[in-house]
Amino acid sequence: MSYYFVIIGTRDNPLYEIQLNSSKFPVPAPLPPNVASATSLFDTGGAAPGYGHKNSKHVMQIVAHASLDVIEDAQWTASSMYLKAIDRFHEWNVSAWITPGGMKLVLLWDAKNDDGIRLFLHESWEAYAKYALNPFYELNAPVKSRYFDAKIRASARKHL
Repeated sequence: MSYYFVIIGTRDNPLYEIQLNSSKFPVPAPLPPNVASATSLFDTGGAAPGYGHKNSKHVMQIVAHASLDVIEDAQWTASSMYLKAIDRFHEWNVSAWITPGGMKLVLLWDAKNDDGIRLFLHESWEAYAKYALNPFYELNAPVKSRYFDAKIRASARKHL
């Protein structure tokens, strides 16, 4: 199971992004760079040639950014900040957490874990709120804190 988490600012700019793998199902180690299997040379993971694998970073960025319109439409009718499975693109599902200030925490996931996803997004929002309390914080500035990154990774290991 893999996840892609991104924090989108009020100007629809990405502030923080990370690709996560579930700790419950470890990902096999990649082949060394000097060893290539016959299938790895031709396997594109079901994607069109030249467009990369479904888990490549640019594909997940496009899916997350494409879901912003759906998230913005749903935020006016939702009664909570957590939007569960708001959008779907092939095997990727999109969940989001809308902050009162207009920030969007978007998580792409491929395996159902409703409670874990909700708890992860809630803890991520709390970590971002604590980060934003820094007097030197600038609105819509990229997050470049090792402490914040460690908090997100620990929350992912705990809940995803």
